[in-house]
Amino acid sequence: MKLNELLGIGDFTLVEGSYAEQRWIAKTLDYMGKVKSEDIVALVRIYDEGGELIGIAINDRELGFWVVFTDFIADPMRKADFNTIASALNGEHEREVVVDGRAFRAGVMEFYSLGLVNRLFCECDIKEPGFYPRDRIEALKMLLKDFVEPVTGDTIEIGCGAGEATVALHEIGISPITVDINKCEICRGLEEGVLEPERSIVLDCSLLSSFFGREFSFAFGFMVGKLTQYELFNWEKVLKEVPKVLKPDGKVLFTVSSEEEAMILRDILKNEFESEIKKNERSNGYFDHWVYTGRLKI
Repeated sequence: MKLNELLGIGDFTLVEGSYAEQRWIAKTLDYMGKVKSEDIVALVRIYDEGGELIGIAINDRELGFWVVFTDFIADPMRKADFNTIASALNGEHEREVVVDGRAFRAGVMEFYSLGLVNRLFCECDIKEPGFYPRDRIEALKMLLKDFVEPVTGDTIEIGCGAGEATVALHEIGISPITVDINKCEICRGLEEGVLEPERSIVLDCSLLSSFFGREFSFAFGFMVGKLTQYELFNWEKVLKEVPKVLKPDGKVLFTVSSEEEAMILRDILKNEFESEIKKNERSNGYFDHWVYTGRLKI
């Protein structure tokens, strides 16, 4: 895996049970607090390109493999606890490694993605194959070419499901970070080879800004939930998070099934985006039938 290569270590594990749990690192701090120096065969201190300690890896004598502890997306108070404990740990053989922060993040994403596929973090029993209708993919590709100029920055897709629409993005050369709260859907997309392990996360999209900074040039959301009155409150929280992770000139493209839902999108995001709503004539009449596009207001 990518982390092996970045850190120059052998077989390893992370302590937390999901990418989202890396925000709070409760298991990480508990485990680290119990480690004794005599338990450590070797220790690697991990720094990002800015010189900040973002993790340590220890070769555990009893376990016989590496354990990677990280606070790279942790809450600031947890970071302070992490650094205090990490500074007290010592091994027989120590070294330091400087890594690219984005590459490290991709390695952590990959670890949890492969853990889903191997059923370490997912107990779903998916038997039927995924459904990736070709007509929808081709229609989306044409839509994206109409609305999206060449994308040069990082992108994110919210509510990606099993990657039913991600296929279209990939086929026109866009490789977003894909996020969904449903781990079985992410797992299916990974198993189908549609979602990329190093760019996929099981995460509640209403918490986006807790895990990402203003780093994306474009955000996508295809058939953004069913915007019924029952679901509107939850989706409003998600949609309000999107502008918080976009660069100052960031843009969005969302699709929904009805004009009414498109109008709801415009109303929810009226203070954040200069927007436009259009009917998608290439739609089959349901999937991606209406399109909302927006640019962050200056």
